[in-house]
Amino acid sequence: MFACVCVYCAFSGIGLLCLACRNMQRAEAARQALLVSHPTAQATLLHLDVGNMRSVLRAAEEFKQMCNRLDYLYLNAGIMPNPRVDHKAFYKGLFSSNVVCMFATGEGILTQEDKVTPIGLQEVFATNLFGHFLLVKELEPLLCQIDHNSLVIWRSSNNAQRSAFSLDDIQHQKGREPYSSSKYASDLLSLALNCHYNNRFCKGMHGL
Repeated sequence: MFACVCVYCAFSGIGLLCLACRNMQRAEAARQALLVSHPTAQATLLHLDVGNMRSVLRAAEEFKQMCNRLDYLYLNAGIMPNPRVDHKAFYKGLFSSNVVCMFATGEGILTQEDKVTPIGLQEVFATNLFGHFLLVKELEPLLCQIDHNSLVIWRSSNNAQRSAFSLDDIQHQKGREPYSSSKYASDLLSLALNCHYNNRFCKGMHGL
């Protein structure tokens, strides 16, 4: 998946689309597809793994050296662990009042196995939430300028569930739905950042 950055480089007078992605082969394929439909487009690639904070810092620095303003920032990268059946919860659910809902939606019997990154963060939290937040903060000097507005779009998901999120466990270390938790947390963070940046010459943060 892509964390896409669309920028207008004021120093060159040319609109530049920057595709920032972990998989550079897929990023190049996307760039070529774009050039087929828009041959005159100016598109470049930037290596970015939002689950790796060093990669985020490095990419942000490279981007700031490339451009001196940022008009649009589209955040779409993320991971979803493959769900597996919790057999203990399944047998328990057979004799509960929630059995119909369990079979209809999988609620309570499907769990996702999260991992821990080398720096000790939960992988889903780091990739879906913290890496994006760090990128926005690092690019803030380009986003918030007096002479122009910027628009930040942070992609959300229908799987964002309030029931999966807890302020006492924001990384979802104890839960079984890290993806839903991370997406709900990103929605909350989007609202907070929107209020923050709307007072600093930015159009703010929008979740989709």
